[in-house]
Amino acid sequence: METNAITNNGSVYSTPPATPAGVSTTAKPEATPPQHDSVKLTGTALAKSLKQSGLTVAEIALKMNLDVKTVDSYLGISTNTATTISKPLSNATLHVN
Repeated sequence: METNAITNNGSVYSTPPATPAGVSTTAKPEATPPQHDSVKLTGTALAKSLKQSGLTVAEIALKMNLDVKTVDSYLGISTNTATTISKPLSNATLHVN
């Protein structure tokens, strides 16, 4: 039988009814879906994995929501923005069709 009691500070607490001998009082855990192992890859590892699976740098950039230059840096691709010419072009011949 459950009983209620009032403490000196006015809070109410109750005592649960007595459990018959031989009856378990532990609650059964709720069923949970099976947990799968997962790994979170770094940006570099993911980019390399996607490249290895055949995606282009542009496709990887779209998939990862990154700039192409960022993906290039993840893959170790250096882009040369300036071209250095070692010889002057004054002696070059230009053929126009």
